Amino acid sequence: MAKKETEALSKIVKKLPDFIEALEDKIQIITSRMATLKKSGLIYATEHWRRDNNGVPKYFYLLYPQQMGEKRKREYIGTDPDKIHNAQEGRKRAIEYDGLSKELDELQRYVRQIHQALADAECHLTMAIS
Repeated sequence: MAKKETEALSKIVKKLPDFIEALEDKIQIITSRMATLKKSGLIYATEHWRRDNNGVPKYFYLLYPQQMGEKRKREYIGTDPDKIHNAQEGRKRAIEYDGLSKELDELQRYVRQIHQALADAECHLTMAIS
């Protein structure tokens, strides 16, 4: 019985380097994507459309979160479709960046938990053979 269990332990341990490498690769992909998004520009603002005289949305603005003690920043983008598109893409990048940041935090939490579990396993094995 003990032989089967120790063999099962050995099989698990042999898989660990591949799992750790895959985890490192995933973390690298996320951090690389986050760097690309940040370099391209992140816009943390809400869209606001001012309507023309006919009530049709025409003038595009970005409204930034209010900072303590300051007036809320409003940036006029205008009616140029390219400028509007660039501003909207910057907002999308910020949303994606925040999602990736949460995913990265979760992976780092897993790494800490796995590290603790492996350290505990090493401690138990050390006690078992002493």
